[in-house]
Amino acid sequence: MDNQLKSYRRRLNDCTGALLDNYNAIISGLKIEDESRLTATNQAFQDSYEVSVRCTNIIKSSESLLHLISNLKEALIFQDFPSINRSLKDQRVLLEKQSSDMNSECSRIKDEMQVLLFEMESVYYSDTA
Repeated sequence: MDNQLKSYRRRLNDCTGALLDNYNAIISGLKIEDESRLTATNQAFQDSYEVSVRCTNIIKSSESLLHLISNLKEALIFQDFPSINRSLKDQRVLLEKQSSDMNSECSRIKDEMQVLLFEMESVYYSDTA
């Protein structure tokens, strides 16, 4: 487990470092240089290509971060057995309470119906006699 956490931490540092490096490279590449050996057109093509490559690297690093987040979520879900057990126990207790409440309500309704039925039978038999 400790090795896995170190691996996650290393991947996180690598991805965020790559993002930061690429953003910094794009920003530094946007600076205007007066002393250029290239013509303006060639410099524009080179800058455009470099920005495209850096953006591709940013996208790859972002996708890697998203994959890392997905792995962390899966690890949390699959390795958090105490939380899962606690949740299941709470759900079981709630369902048992609901079952008990329903049983007591059914018993109350049964008793009430028994009394009403007895009263109806006594009224019916007293009228026919």
